[in-house]
Order: sequence, then structure tokens, then C-alpha cells
Amino acid sequence: MDIFLRPLMRGVDRLKILANSKKPTVLHAPYTVDMRHIMDPSFLENPERFYFKPPRAEVRVLREGKLRGCQLQEIAFQSPLETRWPENNTCYGYHLRMGDGKRHPAFVILHGWGRRSLSIELWRIGLRLARHGIESLFLVMPFHLRRAPPGSWSGEYMISGDVVRTAECFQQTVAEVRAILPWLREFSPSVGFLGYSLGGIIGHLAMTVEAFPVGVTFLASGNSAGVTWEGRMTRYVKADIERAGIDRARLEQIWAITNPTLLARHNKTQNMLMMAGKFDEIVPPKFTLELWEALGRPPLRWFPCAHYSSFFFLGPIVNEAARFFLKHM
Repeated sequence: MDIFLRPLMRGVDRLKILANSKKPTVLHAPYTVDMRHIMDPSFLENPERFYFKPPRAEVRVLREGKLRGCQLQEIAFQSPLETRWPENNTCYGYHLRMGDGKRHPAFVILHGWGRRSLSIELWRIGLRLARHGIESLFLVMPFHLRRAPPGSWSGEYMISGDVVRTAECFQQTVAEVRAILPWLREFSPSVGFLGYSLGGIIGHLAMTVEAFPVGVTFLASGNSAGVTWEGRMTRYVKADIERAGIDRARLEQIWAITNPTLLARHNKTQNMLMMAGKFDEIVPPKFTLELWEALGRPPLRWFPCAHYSSFFFLGPIVNEAARFFLKHM
């Protein structure tokens, strides 16, 4: 069966990549040559020094509404890390609740790179989780959607040839997850993590400093530098990095603190489920396997898809995540 599915699923991905080019709007290069604040060797021994615990988020509710019988709130809070882009300094989220007056478990969820909208996440993931009795908080990651600087596309400034800013974005995302958890736990007795693609990679970093009862990732891996260097979606990013005079070996050094495989020994989440695409050319499976080995071989489920073509399996993926959460709460 794989011999037929591999070209089909990869073909869907390649068409999607052609239609959704990630070519930068400007040339990106490191904004500083001083990288000590992201390359301190002690970070690898104690990730808490880099992925610090910030004060509790002060949450504002921007809008409230209904989505298929569920309550939906758009929220905002000040990011624990300030950047020179004002629009990026506010974190936004979408909190989908059952609306029945009861306390339900919840996932805090991180999306993939370059998302132009979270409508699929709300309709295909949030509502399906709600059928299992699980609520959701979708966070908008740095430089995505309304956090993107004017003239850039969603996510452009998060993964780019500015390798220093990219590492800082990983740090900022983990800090935002940690800042919102105390607020979310007021509504939910048990809060697990769910992330996919880039959101899953960062989720594995968050699990080195937060003991989630359950952590589920799909289309994710370790070795951020390797994924950027070999993945089909990041060819333009690689070109900018090479233009800045940085080769792969140097990039792996610079991004060591963003590599979940190197930090796997610090993992604090015991109940973990990994799901991946057998034919993925954006997050190559070999990097998923490296992380899986480093984590002590937690449950790993392979789906007969590539990256974008995982859309066809999104229902079973979400169902499996929900069942795993409810079993290990």
C-alpha cells in the first residue's frame, strides 16, 4: 500500500508548498554577532535558565461568542518577553469551552508554522476534542496572524535567517505557555499539551520545564537545525542562513537550546504520545525517530501521510489524542 500512498501524499504536499510559498519578503540575517544569551552551555544542563517561568498572565477577554454550541473567547495578554515589534508583544488565544458550567480537562495547543488562520484548528480539532469532553486553548505563536509585522507573512519572522531571533521566539513561546497555564487551570482540573509541526517541536521544549499530565505531538521532531536544513518548506530560510555565513554545523551549535533531542533527558511529562507522517518531507521522520529514542521510546503512531496531507487523517489523529489524554489524566 505504501508504494501507492507515498507519491500521492507527497504530491499533495508539494502542490501545497507551491501554492503557499514561504519566500521571505526581505533578507533575514542575525541582528547581533553576540549570541551568548542563547548559547550559554549551562542552558543544556538546566533548561529552566532559558525557558524561565514568568509571572502569571493578566488575561483580557476581547470577544465572546458561540461555536457549534460551545463557548468561544478570544483572549489577550502581555507577552513575558518584549521584542522591538510592538504587534508581537501581545499574545492572543482562543479558548473553546463546553459551556455547561462544569469543569473539564483541557489541552493548551500550539499550531504549525505559517498558519494564516486558526479556523481549521477550531473546527476540526477544537470541536472534535469537545465531543470527547475536552476543552481547548489555542495560542497564537510569535509573529503569526495579528502578531506579524506589517508587510510580512504570518510566521515569517519566527523561523528565518535571523537565527538569534528564531531562538528567542522559541524561548518566547515557551514563556507564553507557562504564563497562561495558571489562568487555564482555574477552568480545567487537568491541562495537557497538544502541538503539531513547529508547535509540537516547541511543545517538547515546554515539557522539559513543565510537568504536564499528558503531552501529545504530531508531525513534530527534535533537531530544529536538521529540520530547517533538510525540510522542503524551509529552503528559503536555509538560503538566508547560508548567506549569513552560517553552515549546518554552526547552526546546530547556535540552536542547541531549541533542539528537543538534546534536552530530552530533562523531560518532565511521563505520559507522552507522538504521532507522525511516514512520508513527511517537511519534518523528516529520521528526526522524529531520534527524538523518540532520546525520550525513551514513548508510544509512537505512524500515519500513511506526508505533512500537509495529514489533513486527511486529522479526525483519527485528534480522536487518538483525546483518548490518550482521558486515559492518563
